[in-house]
Amino acid sequence: MIVGMNPYFLFNGQGIEAVRFYEDVFGAEVKEFKTFADLPDSSEGDESLLLHANLKIADNDIMLSDADPDHPIEVGTHISVALVTNDQDETSDMFRKIRESEGEETMPLQETFFSPAYGKVKDKFGIEWQFMTMKE
Repeated sequence: MIVGMNPYFLFNGQGIEAVRFYEDVFGAEVKEFKTFADLPDSSEGDESLLLHANLKIADNDIMLSDADPDHPIEVGTHISVALVTNDQDETSDMFRKIRESEGEETMPLQETFFSPAYGKVKDKFGIEWQFMTMKE
């Protein structure tokens, strides 16, 4: 079952600044905040890049991250939709349907340290979807 769907904003190194800005402007509550230093294979300087943040603004959630420095974002690729499920089969099915309907897989659906099934696919309309199954 789908348990959430949120806009996901990407930045080229300004993610932490954006979190602080949205806290100030919108009174956002920071529900989750991780830097690249939280990755298992982090390096010096990774604490200055935002891996993932979840902000609550009124009754809405937004998610933010810095792009991988080796793959900077371009105009038009800085917002995607994060869809979260509690069922790995459902995640896989939706991902597959978009990919097979003229979609472009930008990151294969795979197990990560934060999800049993996470991947990115751009639909035929150019919208990037981030699919994630919650860990038990």
